[in-house]
Amino acid sequence: MNKQPSDELGVTVAGCAIGIGSALMTCFLLYLNGSLVLAVISALSAGENDLLQDKRIAQCLLFLVPVILVVIEWMMIDYVRTRFVRRSR
Repeated sequence: MNKQPSDELGVTVAGCAIGIGSALMTCFLLYLNGSLVLAVISALSAGENDLLQDKRIAQCLLFLVPVILVVIEWMMIDYVRTRFVRRSR
């Protein structure tokens, strides 16, 4: 069978849509994770925790933990997707 130009365009548009959707989902997850980590750091630093009083450690946690959480969340999404979605043959 010969491929039609419209078939290639549809595949390209679908690939771009999936890429944009993944990027938007990642941005949303980073926003939520950053908000959560900032709230936890603020709550813990209000107490007598000397470790989080250091601004360098708090900033390091604020930048690293949301990214680590996004990686874990994407791994969970992939796991759930492969367990519950059947692929057509």
